[in-house]
Amino acid sequence: MFIRIAQSFNTISRSIIAFLILDIILITTMLPWNIVVMFTDSFSALSIPMLALVAVVAYTISAPALAAAFAAYRDSPIMRYGENDDVRLRRNHTYESIAAVADPYWSVEEENRTARPYLRAYVSLFGRSLITSLMFGAILAVLVEALCLALSSPNGSVVAAVLMALSAITVVAHMTALNLIVEFPNAHYPAILRNGFLLTAAKWPFALLAMIVLAVYMGMMLHWPWFMLLFGTGLVFFFLYHCVEHITRHVVEQMIAEES
Repeated sequence: MFIRIAQSFNTISRSIIAFLILDIILITTMLPWNIVVMFTDSFSALSIPMLALVAVVAYTISAPALAAAFAAYRDSPIMRYGENDDVRLRRNHTYESIAAVADPYWSVEEENRTARPYLRAYVSLFGRSLITSLMFGAILAVLVEALCLALSSPNGSVVAAVLMALSAITVVAHMTALNLIVEFPNAHYPAILRNGFLLTAAKWPFALLAMIVLAVYMGMMLHWPWFMLLFGTGLVFFFLYHCVEHITRHVVEQMIAEES
């Protein structure tokens, strides 16, 4: 019994350390977004619409770090604590046998590592995730600028509420698209864009959960940014990933079934 307790304690400790390492890496790989959120007062000379545009641009170019984090939550054994080793090995074997689905981003030799495989996944996913983010970022920029105009209008409260809802849906659709990039390395961009919105609408309960997770993240970033950056980012994105993964899961399963 004591041996099992010691083994469980060791595994939990390694998981906590892995999340802390991921937090530190995300501080760097999401640097533009982190700077804008943490030093918003430094941009006080900008108008509200221009500040909103800067925030959207910073978010867009920081999004590839999220794609690499999704790859970590997908394949890192340390971050899938509690999963049976046989289940993971069977899933990885299935991924490797299906050409349309991405191979595991973590190798067997790197089961206990975090930084190196994450950075390799970041480099591998950067180009496709950035292009995808630019497409969603352009849509989000239009919505956010229209929202700023609506808020400045005396009778624009209803329009502002609609635009805010559309902006939230676009962000979740973007997260869904990033996970599709992680799962399907050869998918075409129009299909990624289209399915990002369609899957988000079809799986709206999980999309709503993702919005709640993102709201918690933004609230923490605005009020306790250093605590969030150092201790909470990796964990919050972990919950975000599982919301998004439930949105895209049936597509992955369908692809595997068809290819098999």
